[in-house]
Amino acid sequence: MASNDMEVLMYKILRYLYECLKNGKEANLEDFAWNSKMMDVPKSYWLEVIAVLIEKGYIRGFLVMRNKTKDAGLFVQTDPPFKITYEGVCFLNENSGMKKAKDFCAESFNVLLSSVIGKII
Repeated sequence: MASNDMEVLMYKILRYLYECLKNGKEANLEDFAWNSKMMDVPKSYWLEVIAVLIEKGYIRGFLVMRNKTKDAGLFVQTDPPFKITYEGVCFLNENSGMKKAKDFCAESFNVLLSSVIGKII
C-alpha cells in the first residue's frame, strides 16, 4: 500500500471527519484538502476521491456534478458543513480496505490528526 492509494486517502478523510464530529470541532477544508498536512496529491485525484465518498453517501458538504459529454469532466462544489454520515462511519469501521489503510497509516497519522484536531486521539 502507498500513501497515495485511494483507500489511504479515503481513510484519512473519513477519519478526520469522524474525529471532528466526535470532538465537536467544525471540519475545515484546509485540513483535509489535496495539499494539506494530511496529504499531498494532485487536485484532480483528490476530487475523484471526494466524488466517490459523496456518491456512496459517506460524506456531506460537497455537490458533485459530472459532465456526461465525451470529454467527461468532474465538478465539485463545496457546500459546508463537511460531515461524515452514519454510512461513512460504518464503512470506516467495517471495510477491510479501510482496516488495511488504518494499519498502513499507523500511529504517525494519529499524531498528525491530533495536531490538526487540537486534541490527543
